[in-house]
Amino acid sequence: MSLMRNPRFITLLKWVSQVSVETQSGTGYHLRLTLKSRSFATVVSSGEKLSVGTRIENQRMAQVAMLDYFYITRGLQFLVAESMSKNAPLFNNNLVEKLNCDADADIARSITRFLRYHPINEFEPFFESLGMKPSEYSHLLPRDKMFLNEDAFLLENYNTFWVYGIGLKQIGKIVKEAREVLGYETGVLASKIQAFENLGLTKTFVSKIIVCSPSILIGNMNVEVAKVLEMLKSIGIGVDWVNENLSEEEESYDWSSMHRALSLLRDLCFDENELCELIKKHPRLVFEDSGVWTLSLAGFHAKLGSSRSELCLFFQEFPEIQVKKCVLNLRHCFLFLNQIKMEYDEIGKIFRSHCHWLGACPLKQTKTLLSKLSVGTSRLCQIIRENPEEMRKWTMGLGVQPLPSTGERETSRLMKKQFLLNLGYEENSKEMERAVKKFHGRGSALQQRFDFLVSLGLNEKDVRKMVNAFPQILSQSSDLIEAKVNYVVKELGYPLSTLVAFPSCLVFNLQRMKLRLGMIPYLKGQVKALSSVLVCSDQHFVTHYVNRHPDGPKHWEDLKKQLLCE
Repeated sequence: MSLMRNPRFITLLKWVSQVSVETQSGTGYHLRLTLKSRSFATVVSSGEKLSVGTRIENQRMAQVAMLDYFYITRGLQFLVAESMSKNAPLFNNNLVEKLNCDADADIARSITRFLRYHPINEFEPFFESLGMKPSEYSHLLPRDKMFLNEDAFLLENYNTFWVYGIGLKQIGKIVKEAREVLGYETGVLASKIQAFENLGLTKTFVSKIIVCSPSILIGNMNVEVAKVLEMLKSIGIGVDWVNENLSEEEESYDWSSMHRALSLLRDLCFDENELCELIKKHPRLVFEDSGVWTLSLAGFHAKLGSSRSELCLFFQEFPEIQVKKCVLNLRHCFLFLNQIKMEYDEIGKIFRSHCHWLGACPLKQTKTLLSKLSVGTSRLCQIIRENPEEMRKWTMGLGVQPLPSTGERETSRLMKKQFLLNLGYEENSKEMERAVKKFHGRGSALQQRFDFLVSLGLNEKDVRKMVNAFPQILSQSSDLIEAKVNYVVKELGYPLSTLVAFPSCLVFNLQRMKLRLGMIPYLKGQVKALSSVLVCSDQHFVTHYVNRHPDGPKHWEDLKKQLLCE
């Protein structure tokens, strides 16, 4: 079966094309240089640079002044006021710079005097004290409030987290990923936390899963958490083990996705002990990106036709690498085998037998391998068919040596020279050397394609002229050459002599030929030479041919849609 006509192959090719490596790059944040009436944390003054010692002292005095302001003047709880004054250095520094004081000025007094007449947006130092950057909290700043006590539930929910033992930066992570929790009405947040304790979980573990998965505080996600913990418990894995393997550094866990990954592994494995051993050996299968890559792996194998037992064996032999890297390595290997034109069934066979180590081998790029090995795709396919483990030698970081020559290239070059001699080239001449480089393909194929053109009814002498003028004609398969000739002669009704007069017609791709030449009936004698229609750019063609006919644009669009459907 042809690869491109195999629906399952097309589905798989689309899937691997969509899997991409997600790259992360650090992004800083820019400070706005204009003062806004409701924000100071983004203001930078152009005062003179101060010494390090002076800056440190200014920071300390700013903290003292801000603590006094938040606690005494604004009446915030002491713990909140202290946190905001000590843990918002960017806000404090920009406020000091805004004052533009002399080196010997009393910073604390200057800040106190300034704040009497210039109230600040308290939400900025509050969010910064939670470890958030301006770029992370700017969209959280309320438009109609400046003071924390204007938000009826924010500080109440903040205190709920604090009393429960969740630290400032951890609260910041929760706010970034589940902003609505700070807006819960009285008692709602506490009841949600209590729901987890009602599952028999310890306070320490509840704190951990809340920080690792802030979204579990939204809706009824405690049900999903209970499903995962219950399934793990049924195979002998307790909460302590889960606690050890949860990481606050990971992006938030999706417990419903983790449950799907566990269910998949449970359905694949034969007994509970086997599943317990697998998960304890490779916790990444469940916890890395909440099991998403594990589900992706299973889908990949299913598309390749792997059986349940083969998939189970693959997970039992899973390499000691990240699941995401395994998926990406397999994806790259699949694309490599597809690019060297290996049949779909053969690709599936290789993957089903060697997937456990292919997932751990990041192959070099296809072009690099073909160049380094000094080999063509046909021979490379044959080598892999005979011994797939040869691919172990072609991974990133390893040197690749050219494969021993089979003499195929030398034979092809001799046949190509003989073909050129038949065309009338002088042996060993510069013209022949240039022609050898122009004529792509094996020597035997060039002669076959030449003979094929003659068999279509063209004179051998005429074919020689055509090929000498445009060697690219013979770089195409016989099927493609026949399709182009049939289109010009049979569909458009031109005589074969047209191809002799304009051999360049056969150089352009078939879609371009159909699109351009298909407009000729509507151009009413405007076309004097087929080559002029094919050579010009799309813009030139539309301007000078299509738009000159009243119905030209409509026919042009209809023709494009027709070809797209074909």
